[in-house]
Amino acid sequence: MLTLIVLGAASVNAQVRIGGIDTDVPTQGAVLDLNNGNGYVGGLLLPKVSSLTLNSVAAFSTEPDAATQLVGLIVYNTATGSEGIYIWTGPVSGETGGWKSIWKKI
Repeated sequence: MLTLIVLGAASVNAQVRIGGIDTDVPTQGAVLDLNNGNGYVGGLLLPKVSSLTLNSVAAFSTEPDAATQLVGLIVYNTATGSEGIYIWTGPVSGETGGWKSIWKKI
């Protein structure tokens, strides 16, 4: 009975807003809405990795289909010479996939 009460009272949302005023609702179409409506100044800090194997996501997941599941994963690579933002593109035309640079530090 307690479980039914708790589940009935729980609010299930497909969207999340971080920041903003409590009455603000997430922007429609966005799964994650980062908002600085309360006067905060900031942004999104990407996860930092010290190096990337440019044809693998093995450091992030050991699941057999990780190369497909993690397509779109974005990280900040801190390795000297290749420092920048990278996105995992996944398998393409029989290849194992790879990290593509979105932005590199000059």
